Order: sequence, then C-alpha cells, then structure tokens
Amino acid sequence: MNNTLNNKALKQNTIYTIVNPVSSNGKTEHRWPDHKEKIIDAGIDLKIKMTHYPGHAVKLTQDALKMGYRTIMAVGGDGTVNEVLNGFYKNGEMINQNAVLLIFSQGTGSDYIRSLNLTKNVYDIIDIYKRYNIRKVDIGKITYLDFDNIERTRYFINTADVGIGGETVEFVNQSSKIMGGLLTYLYGVIRTLIKYENKKMKLKIDDKVVKDDILNSIMISLGKYFAGGMPIAPEAKVDDGIFDITILGNLSKIETVLNLYRAYKGTHIYYKKIDYLKGKKISIESDKRVLIDIDGECAGILPAEFEIYKQVFPILV
Repeated sequence: MNNTLNNKALKQNTIYTIVNPVSSNGKTEHRWPDHKEKIIDAGIDLKIKMTHYPGHAVKLTQDALKMGYRTIMAVGGDGTVNEVLNGFYKNGEMINQNAVLLIFSQGTGSDYIRSLNLTKNVYDIIDIYKRYNIRKVDIGKITYLDFDNIERTRYFINTADVGIGGETVEFVNQSSKIMGGLLTYLYGVIRTLIKYENKKMKLKIDDKVVKDDILNSIMISLGKYFAGGMPIAPEAKVDDGIFDITILGNLSKIETVLNLYRAYKGTHIYYKKIDYLKGKKISIESDKRVLIDIDGECAGILPAEFEIYKQVFPILV
C-alpha cells in the first residue's frame, strides 16, 4: 500500500518529459543534455522519453496520463506541442482532468509561445514549473480527410491553414530548416508560389456562407502568430472562445509577395483583397485538392470543419 502511494506521489511530482530530438533541424537533440542537467540541478525530477516517429508524442502522452503523471512537458516545436495536446484526449474526453502541459519550445518557428509571452530559456521553464500557475486556453477541433481520404478528427492549439500555407508547410517540413523559422518559411512561400494556383473554396462561418470564390488561403487562428513570427491574426486571444479568420482572396503572385511584408507588420488585414473575420464554427470545402496545415504540419485535405472549445486546456504560464 505504501509503495503504491509513494509511486503515485512520485508521478505527481515528476515532469513527464517528451523530447522531439529532430525539432529545430536536429538541434534539440544536441541541446537537450545541457537543458536536462540545468533542470535536474534545480531539484526537479524528470521522466524522459524521446519521440521516434510522427505521432509518437500522442501515444507517449496518453500512456503517461494513464500512469498518473500530472505534468507533461513538450520539448520541441509547435508540431510536438500539437501531438502532446492530442495525447491529452481519448475519444473526445480528457484522460486526466488534473493534468497540465508545460511547453519548452525548441522548434524552428515556436509561434504559439509568443501569444503566451513565454520564452525558450531553460531558467524561465524552471521558474514556470515551480510557480505552477495554470492558464486555461482555447483549443480547436478539426474534422478533415487524411491523404487516404479517411475522415480524421484532431485538435489544434494555434493555427490551421488551408491553401498555399498547407503546400508551403509540406515543402518546408521536407527541407532543411537551418535558416531558422522566418527565412525558412519565406523561402518556402516563394518556392511554393511559383507553381501554386488559387482555388475555388466555399467558406461558411457560423452556418452562413461568407465566401464561395477563388481564394489563395484561409487561416483559422487561436494564437496571433504563424510562420516564424508573422502576426497573421493580430487581434487573436488564446482564451476568448472565438476563431480569428484571415481570408486571402484571389491574390496575384505579386500581391502575395507584397502582402508577406505587410503580414509581418500585422497590416495585411487592411488590404482590399483580404478579409479578417471571427466565428466559432467553420466549414470549408472545394472541388480541388486543397492541403491543410495544422499547427505547422501538413495533415490532410478538404473538406474540413472547425469547432472551438473555450478555456478547456490547461497550460503552465
């Protein structure tokens, strides 16, 4: 009986740490030993697991929560955070209502932490854990088709992007990210733009058709930032229960490039061919093959439906 209680207490006071060694173009694998030493020196216990394949962090998180671990730390990029988020859920329900996420962002873009005013500094992570201040944030649920045309459901925490962004992310994730988040994404956009053609899409927001036209992209955002620091949704708040929706109309290739500059200043939403709307329930469909980017990972194709859940997911801040 005492061994069982001691084991439970150990798991509640140990950070179950999921490390994606290939994040940040493989730099995380080399940086992690030094980070680990600093965290342990601060008197914090860690149970460390490395990911070995796409989706592995989902299973590791589910296993950890079923074993009774209370704090899950994601060490990697936004894609790793997304997998850990999805690991908190099974059949649409949270596995452990008392568990929380600690984000130690090590990715190329690291966009979501910008909206939470978090840093990549290991000493800040130690301080955040010791203070254990929990903030409940919004998450989105997306139902879409995978590349085998099988319907899937997945949660996201920052941005889902339909259109040129999906194709850009597919290219970026298959190439080296040695230039860092911003330059890597800009290079990816330019490379993708050369052959990309805008596509007709039908967009409904809260059951009302707001677009049925040729569009470049649609971004559905919870956080402000995207693509290595671009404030694509400058009015977004992570806990207001509303999606910020950025719609790029039938932009020419030159207009797309010019609005990249505006986007990094947050002034793109005032351009005549860009709409900035808000809503809680979204559906997008197209007769064309349109790729979907979910938190920085190319996940599937349209049609897709999006639903927001207000202040349901606990993060240490």
